Amino acid sequence: MMKHFIKYSVVFAIGVFLFVFVGLILPNNNPVRSVDYSLVAKHNLLQQNKQPKVVLTGGSNVVFGFNSQILQDDLNYPVVNHAIHAGYGLKYIIEDVLQFVNEGDVIVLSPEYSHFIGDNYYGKEPLLFSLTVKPSNLKLISFQQLASISEFIPQFSFDKIKSFVYNKAKNKPRRTNSEKNYTEFSINKFGDHYTHWDDKNEDLKLYNFNGVVNVDVIEFLNSVNDQIKRKGAKFFISFPSLCRSTYTKNKKTILAIEKALKKYGNFNILDSPKDHVYKDVLFYDTSYHLNGDGVSIRSKKLASELKGQLK
Repeated sequence: MMKHFIKYSVVFAIGVFLFVFVGLILPNNNPVRSVDYSLVAKHNLLQQNKQPKVVLTGGSNVVFGFNSQILQDDLNYPVVNHAIHAGYGLKYIIEDVLQFVNEGDVIVLSPEYSHFIGDNYYGKEPLLFSLTVKPSNLKLISFQQLASISEFIPQFSFDKIKSFVYNKAKNKPRRTNSEKNYTEFSINKFGDHYTHWDDKNEDLKLYNFNGVVNVDVIEFLNSVNDQIKRKGAKFFISFPSLCRSTYTKNKKTILAIEKALKKYGNFNILDSPKDHVYKDVLFYDTSYHLNGDGVSIRSKKLASELKGQLK
């Protein structure tokens, strides 16, 4: 009886493993894929721009937060917006861009505040999307990152299989909820998400990220600063854009993060959290995503902050 139980348990486990594995390797057959797939274009931009450039990175506060044409015109530097999603985790975001840093580059990082709380800087489910787009980035993943995303793998795999089968059965690919925003085609020649700039604001999603600051994240940023310096490049931190309502709800934690960055960090900080707190009306759909008017204001402000640093 025990032998049969063990045998069937092993067979079941192998079956589950194969099911999950198949889901992970299936191609995405949607005609309009998610914004995650813009990573390929962003990598191409970074590879093609060999001359000294400004590279903006972070989470969606960055990809939704800038008109890089404004920065490029003001700074006389080529600009690439590398950012996509905060859920990738700060560790992955930075290690991905580090592959492309050259001498003379200026790296401007705007982390989301949640990156400094708990183990969020290791990444969550969205990291699986990025690894699907760029499987070679598996080499960047540590054991801690794998542990952080492991709980999402079965559901992620199942959803991919379900989507793939649905599209095949209908004999035409299923379309995403939005064929305009949040897709791989929502990115301009700089890497900015631009298709929402003229849209009306949607219901604003507010966030609560109160918690204890993880100082290990700042130590990680110190090591990143050292790596970038060795490459002959510059590294700056700029605080993320945030709507006033969410700032008010999380002010205590935000100020604690700022204090910890100043106390433990050995890198250059361009501004303060208040410098990028804007009226709610300047945000498109979430606390981090500026609309067209907000993007212009923030871009001009960052250009002004950087000018003195690039002389």
